[in-house]
Amino acid sequence: MRIKRRLQAAVLVAGAVVLGLLTVQGTYALWSAAASASPGTITSASFDTALTAVNTGQTTTMTLANGTPATLTLSPAGTLGPGTPVYGGVVVTNSTNAGGQFNTTMTASQPAIANVGGGTLAGYISVSAKTAASSAECSTTAGFASISTAGLVSPTVAKGGSTVFCFQVSLNANAANASPSVEGKSVTISIQLTARQL
Repeated sequence: MRIKRRLQAAVLVAGAVVLGLLTVQGTYALWSAAASASPGTITSASFDTALTAVNTGQTTTMTLANGTPATLTLSPAGTLGPGTPVYGGVVVTNSTNAGGQFNTTMTASQPAIANVGGGTLAGYISVSAKTAASSAECSTTAGFASISTAGLVSPTVAKGGSTVFCFQVSLNANAANASPSVEGKSVTISIQLTARQL
């Protein structure tokens, strides 16, 4: 009788072990290893792009601390008139603090021209642009062209490097014929700049 009870007990124990193994997920390994590591410092890099207005020297970063896009006012030098364009520009600097190579390109979108306080002046304004190596090139007339729907893309800008977008604003000669609707009127010209890491 004792042998029969021992066999029954052994069978129950074996059945419990098998049942236990069947319900466990993962590995059946009964060993483990551990290693310690010295504490280190993890820092994040910032993707900063600095903007500086050519004529006024006003500066900002492309994105403000709260995550919204920054606005930079470009005040063209001179007085706009038929046959007398005005020029402005912005120096765009890749001022990231990321380690290693960190190249970017900048894109200037097509301008959005809107009348301020009525009138039709916006219909007589045209904006052309070019990229340049220095801000001095913004006051020269050569190289300006209309901005396509794809935008004007800068050459590659390395970390710590800069590129310049120059803008030329012209008044159509036909504006003189629409004198009452354009005289003393104002427009806003908005151009969006986008930075992209390569």
